[in-house]
Amino acid sequence: MLRIKEPELMIELEQVKVYSRTDFSDSDGKMVSRLSEFIKESKKNLQRESIFIDLGCGPGNITERLAAHWPELTVVGIDGSLEMVKLAKERQALVKKVSSLKGLSYLKKDISTLSAGQFSLPYFADVVVSNSFIHHVHDFNDFLNVLKVISKEGTLFFHRDLRRPLTFDVALELQQKHLPTAHPIMIRDFLSSLKAAYTAEEVVDYLEKSNWKSYKVLEVGDRYLDIIGIN
Repeated sequence: MLRIKEPELMIELEQVKVYSRTDFSDSDGKMVSRLSEFIKESKKNLQRESIFIDLGCGPGNITERLAAHWPELTVVGIDGSLEMVKLAKERQALVKKVSSLKGLSYLKKDISTLSAGQFSLPYFADVVVSNSFIHHVHDFNDFLNVLKVISKEGTLFFHRDLRRPLTFDVALELQQKHLPTAHPIMIRDFLSSLKAAYTAEEVVDYLEKSNWKSYKVLEVGDRYLDIIGIN
């Protein structure tokens, strides 16, 4: 199945509302647990001044988990959609124990602006993560450029995304298996995302051509792709 791009930003109001109401706790929890394992495996020594960046943070569900799991560190969620960033900030304000997310903040910046070097962050990340974000990026090289802009030597990367199946029939089978009774917008977006996702082979090819030194590209389960590396 050929890759079919989808919009880079989620700006449709009803779409944002549906995502805010959907329970991603199981997959989000598994991702943060795997990230924690990776950090331990890498022997990365996180200090109080260490910074996590969550690219394409959406409504902030992963970003909040990062801030809660590493409460002494700074966690920054970045998304190009104003609607998503507004929702993430509203969610943060509703957390009863605000002190548990004291290191959390959000920034509205799109991937193209960061990739082009039109905006630079006042800090470099120690850990960069993203979840279900890469398939939104039209050009994978833009994604790699952003990583270079916001990272430093020794920065850890952990990115989990969908991977494109061989055929649309397989995509439909995955939808029936994982989202059989979901909201129509979620079903629509899931199928669009599968068509827009990269394959493991495509990701490896981009990484090799960009001379990325230390990385692993792993197929996880029947639909995910993990990109793990160190700058």
